[in-house]
Amino acid sequence: MPAASRRERHRTETTAEIKATALKHLVEEGAESVALRGIARDMGMAPGTFYSYFDTREALLSALAADAYRDLAAHLREARDAHPPTAPAARALAHGLAYRAWALAHPQEFRLLFSGRAQTPHTNTPESTAAEYELCLGIVEIATTATPASPSADGNGSTTYTWEDFAPDFTTVARATFPTLTPPALALSLRVWGRMHGLVTLEIDGLLRPQIDNPDTLYRDELADLVRGLGLTPTTE
Repeated sequence: MPAASRRERHRTETTAEIKATALKHLVEEGAESVALRGIARDMGMAPGTFYSYFDTREALLSALAADAYRDLAAHLREARDAHPPTAPAARALAHGLAYRAWALAHPQEFRLLFSGRAQTPHTNTPESTAAEYELCLGIVEIATTATPASPSADGNGSTTYTWEDFAPDFTTVARATFPTLTPPALALSLRVWGRMHGLVTLEIDGLLRPQIDNPDTLYRDELADLVRGLGLTPTTE
C-alpha cells in the first residue's frame, strides 16, 4: 500500500481534530451544543474550509456516533474476553456490568446513541449502522450461549419467530457471524439488551436516584436474575 500523501495526512489529522473538538462540546454541553460554525471558530478555520470536511451537522454527529459505538463495542468485548468461552455466565455478567460502567463514564455519548433515536437521523447512516452492528453482535453471542429453563424465556413460548420478523440487514450480519443462530435466539438477544439497557437508561436520565440510593445493587440483582433466566449460573463479579 502506497504511503499517504502529505495532503491526505493533513486531511486525516484535521478530521481527527474536528471530531475531538466536537466531542469536547458534546461531553460538556450535550449534542445540542455541537454546531459547525462554533467548532470552526474554536479551531480558527474558515467556514468554507470546514464544510469540506463535514458539510452538515448530521454528518459530524454521525461520525461521533460511529466512534462511540466502536468504543463501547470494544469496551464490552474486552470485558467478555476477560473470561473464557467456557464461562458464558461470567461473560454475560461482565458484558452487562461493562455496559453500565461505560454509560456512566460517557453519559452524553450514551444519549447520542440511544436517546430520542427517532429524532436523531445521524445515527442511521451506513458508518454508524456498521458500528452499531458490531455492538449488537456481543448481545447476540450471549443469547446463543443460553439454555433457558422455561419455554417463554427463549422467545419461543406463545410466539413463533421467523427471520421475516427481523431487519434483514442485521439478520444477514448476525447469521454470518453465528451460523447456528435461530430466530428465537435473535429475539432473545433483543430481550437481553432491553433488560440491560432499561435500568441503565433510567439511571443516566436521573430517574432512578429519587427512588433508590444504590442503583448499582439494583442493576447487579437484575443481571443475576437475567443470567439465571438464560439457564446459566451467575458468578460473583
